[in-house]
Amino acid sequence: MKLTIKQLIEQNNEKRKLLTPDNESYFSDLLIYIRMKPFKNERATEELLLDLLNQLLDAQQEGKSAKELFGSSPKQLANEMIQSLPQENTKSIVEFGLEIIFTLFGWFLIIWGIWPVVKKEDPIIHIGSAAISAILLIASMILLVYLIIKVLRNSAFTDEKKKKVATWTLSILVGLLFAVGFLINFLVEPFGPEMTITYYTPFGLGCFFLLASYILKKYREALV
Repeated sequence: MKLTIKQLIEQNNEKRKLLTPDNESYFSDLLIYIRMKPFKNERATEELLLDLLNQLLDAQQEGKSAKELFGSSPKQLANEMIQSLPQENTKSIVEFGLEIIFTLFGWFLIIWGIWPVVKKEDPIIHIGSAAISAILLIASMILLVYLIIKVLRNSAFTDEKKKKVATWTLSILVGLLFAVGFLINFLVEPFGPEMTITYYTPFGLGCFFLLASYILKKYREALV
């Protein structure tokens, strides 16, 4: 029976626990670098990673290290393997993009909608301001995804100190992007036609977007 993408990832996570610390460090760098390459077929990527892991586990039982099996230039090896991976189809890319957008808008609306729910006060929406906020959110999301991929791939095959710096850099960037988004939303003078909505609409809409994102995620993971 063919495994789903989720099952492939779960197997990978479990089997990695059997690696020695040195082999695990070597393989984790390979995994991050290959998995973070955008627009490559997710199933083919996960099958490749699991196959590499199985090869490494077999070699480990024979007393070989990851470096002895795959060589001392893991980045070069990873780039060669990435070249062999097929491109993801447009439908899957669009679905993944929607999953991220729904998640972003969901959390934004929930956080923004808490105060009207607490006060039970119907908020006034300015169409022009709302449109600009939506565009800025999507632009921020694209920038954030790009930065995450860039930082994670650049931190692969580096020492632990540089990996920690990369983690802190990502945390700061995420915080700054969300802070800027909220500041623009609250500090810019509202403009455009006004529309009054019920106090529970933003919070409810946020929950709907998160549910839609969750359904898309589960659908993607269940693909065989």
